[in-house]
Amino acid sequence: MVRLVRLKKGADKTVKKWGWLTIYNKWILDDGGAEPGDEVIIETFDRESLGVGIFDGVGAVGVRLLSPYIAPVSEIIERNILTAYNFRKTLGWKSFRLINSEGDSMPGLIIDIYNEIGVIQSGSAGFDYYLDYISKILVRHGIVEKVYVRNDQRSRREVGLEIWKGWIYGGGETETIVDEDGVLFKVDIERGQKTGFFLDQRMNRIEGRIYSRGKTVLDLYSYTGGFGIHALTHGSRKAYFIEEDPKAIEILYENLKLNKVEDKAEVYNIRVEKFFNENQMKFNLLFSDPPALIPARKNYDAGIKKYIWLLNNILANVERNATIFFSSCSYFLKPNEFLELIDNTISEANLNLTYLGRLRGASPDHVYRPTDDELNYLKAIYFLIR
Repeated sequence: MVRLVRLKKGADKTVKKWGWLTIYNKWILDDGGAEPGDEVIIETFDRESLGVGIFDGVGAVGVRLLSPYIAPVSEIIERNILTAYNFRKTLGWKSFRLINSEGDSMPGLIIDIYNEIGVIQSGSAGFDYYLDYISKILVRHGIVEKVYVRNDQRSRREVGLEIWKGWIYGGGETETIVDEDGVLFKVDIERGQKTGFFLDQRMNRIEGRIYSRGKTVLDLYSYTGGFGIHALTHGSRKAYFIEEDPKAIEILYENLKLNKVEDKAEVYNIRVEKFFNENQMKFNLLFSDPPALIPARKNYDAGIKKYIWLLNNILANVERNATIFFSSCSYFLKPNEFLELIDNTISEANLNLTYLGRLRGASPDHVYRPTDDELNYLKAIYFLIR
């Protein structure tokens, strides 16, 4: 049964102006008795239709708006998935983000593809009711052969959604090997971070290869070795990998062997802070891809200090004319603030900064609309120190 959700007076202005697809409970005047997972038509206070969505009703979220056109939710979901897939096919990749939440008109849903495996991550009580249906769409259209669910993220726990992971269609090994422009990486969809791999940094890892020939590399927060292994396969003399997660270290060693570069690598299973305290080596190519050091607005000041500390330690451990990749996935650190932090820190160290091109972001499979600020979280830059 389709329910009718009516918004409070004036709430539609925010939805229309910013194109928001997440409608909050505080904007809803009457939910029509809808329950999580129900198909709903959203109306303004003046009874103008805004479109069709799924009722959520958990935490602050009321409705996930899927389309401005009236049609069955099942049809809309299938159409949105196929529209997203038609673009991703043009990239020619076998591993990619298929659905990027609001960017693909599926707010609260992530789908990553690793070869024949699809990994779904839902942050929505509404989408939870459609996971089986979504998995069958992926298989029926030949996008994948089997589907795994990774509903174990912290954001679900915070709003009281069920925490679980496992196969929803098919089964078998939860590890696969992906080919990233000729470099091989093992992905563990069950134990790995996010859905198994950091797909958003793909193009930034590949770009790093052009600066790699003859270099001695430091790969900080290396996870399973993405940046450093790309560098080693493209002419770097040696790479040092710094990672504190022992599970990631296991796969990092396997990735080094897969790419036949284990003899040019040293792996440190320690925190970055401890590595800097105990080592005084110099590098001429350095990659820094830390976790979000500003996870919430309240952590802004403390996080800024962490980024400055990190950059100062990087500067103390690189040679003049070194190439540095510095990134932040903290949504609360805006692009202009990110660049100002780099500029000010390097200036205070009495060094000269030269940017190598523009500010980078996530790879093109991570689509977003101009209003999707939270999806435009990744900021990264290559620069020289002189």
